[in-house]
Amino acid sequence: MKIGFESKKGSTGILLLHGLTGTPGEVEPLANYLSERGLSTLGPWLKGHDTDPKDLAKTSWPDWAQSAREAYDLLHQSCSKVFVGGLSMGAIQALHLAAQVPVAGVISMAAPIRIPDFRFNGIAFFRFLQWWTTSLTGGILDPTAPPHVTYPYVMTKSLYDLKKLMGVVREELPRITVPALVIQGRKDAMVPSLNGDLLYQSLGSTSKHLLYLDRSNHVVTMDFDRQTVFEKAFKFIQSDGLRVE
Repeated sequence: MKIGFESKKGSTGILLLHGLTGTPGEVEPLANYLSERGLSTLGPWLKGHDTDPKDLAKTSWPDWAQSAREAYDLLHQSCSKVFVGGLSMGAIQALHLAAQVPVAGVISMAAPIRIPDFRFNGIAFFRFLQWWTTSLTGGILDPTAPPHVTYPYVMTKSLYDLKKLMGVVREELPRITVPALVIQGRKDAMVPSLNGDLLYQSLGSTSKHLLYLDRSNHVVTMDFDRQTVFEKAFKFIQSDGLRVE
């Protein structure tokens, strides 16, 4: 497991996971905000990233999950309380982790639960016709934000693994009972905004919060409403998941 960023502060920590083809830099702005307020943070590279899209295609979703689990175990060695969060595929990984280990709470940002696109839903077939597709870059409306760095393209085999992971997590959602914060941009061009409602309704948590961002696209940690994301995430952690106000 390769570490993208790490800060060792207090006994409460948060593991933050990047999206498919992305980098830890996607979630590092949130990590920096939380670290400045005394929280320990850790952002790993998920397996198959930081090399080449073809290397990513040699991995599968359990490999990405293993990277997340290894990072959780590392952070838990120094923190008695560990929250998990992620962006896009990283959010799905955070939810999967929350179903497996005793995390303190989970923060899901722009998680793809269902994608109503025939190309994506037929990816099991399309992966034999087209080996790769365009990159997953973009996803930010704020022109002052840094560039969203991703692989230049994504292999369709990797999208097929994402689809399989989504199916696994959909079945796990009712079993996730830890406090949860669901964040979704209303202008998300990759994940339809109704995914926020679907995820919120499916979670088994009794303490759960749904936050829609009116001005943000997919990469909510870097877009117009990023400050709101930072503040709500900190209040969520500070209150042990009881409130975001």
